[in-house]
Amino acid sequence: MNFHERLETRIAKCGNPVCLGMDPVLKLIPVEGSAEEKIKRFYLDILECALKRNVTPAVVKPNSAYYESVSVQALLVLQELIEAYKSAGIPVILDAKRGDIGKSSAAYAAAAYDVYKADAVTVSPWMGADSVGPFIRENSENGAYVLLRTSNKGAHDFQDMPVIRSDDPRDVAQAFYSVADKIMEWDGSLGYLGAVVGATHPEELEQITAYCAAKGHEIPFLIPGVSIPGVPGGQGGDAKTVLTAIANGGGKHKFHVLNSSSGLNFAWQRNNTPANYANDCIDALERLAEACTL
Repeated sequence: MNFHERLETRIAKCGNPVCLGMDPVLKLIPVEGSAEEKIKRFYLDILECALKRNVTPAVVKPNSAYYESVSVQALLVLQELIEAYKSAGIPVILDAKRGDIGKSSAAYAAAAYDVYKADAVTVSPWMGADSVGPFIRENSENGAYVLLRTSNKGAHDFQDMPVIRSDDPRDVAQAFYSVADKIMEWDGSLGYLGAVVGATHPEELEQITAYCAAKGHEIPFLIPGVSIPGVPGGQGGDAKTVLTAIANGGGKHKFHVLNSSSGLNFAWQRNNTPANYANDCIDALERLAEACTL
């Protein structure tokens, strides 16, 4: 199976499109031990609880920066966690936002796929085809998510810039639509590329879905910023609203994943039950999974 097919199969199997962001914040991890021990135990306990309760996310997404900022040894922990979650049948997206000249991108791709053994990696489109190309591995099950439309405050600096798209000067659109064109072009019929699209502007998500659907090339979205019912935090994107926007845009494939990081990781904060952190995380995951039912 290619990456698109793997996603659709996995979501159907686990019954939800939830992506568990694995972004450790040491002061919020109620576990004793060294920084590395705390991270490892925290996420292995969450995995054990998920498997015991048979409530697992569709995918997980560790952000490498959170591990890199702790220590070199924490990167070994990241590798161990990737192996553990994959062994449980849960695909892993390495959130590293790579992208460089061709040879450097090839090295980054080898690190993500061959060293860390991630199933997918996030990449930047800024340097073009030769930068993204090494992350597309034909005849493999790996995939890559290209940054398309993000929800951070500075996104408008470049993503909203008007771009003339043809010889007609009236044919102007925001720059992120040109990125969408390139993602579809680079992916072709391979089924390896997805796109990162924020959850906080559902109307744009619907428009982007419709744009891709009109060209006959749906691509899977990795959608950060999804809020959890009853849990403070997140960037304000409601799961039902997000999925409805995709459906209204003509999205037919169920291969999109909705990410929550702190809202799941540290759900214990809601009831101030640090000793119950793993179970509280899976409770929150279950609520988010239920909210994703249309």
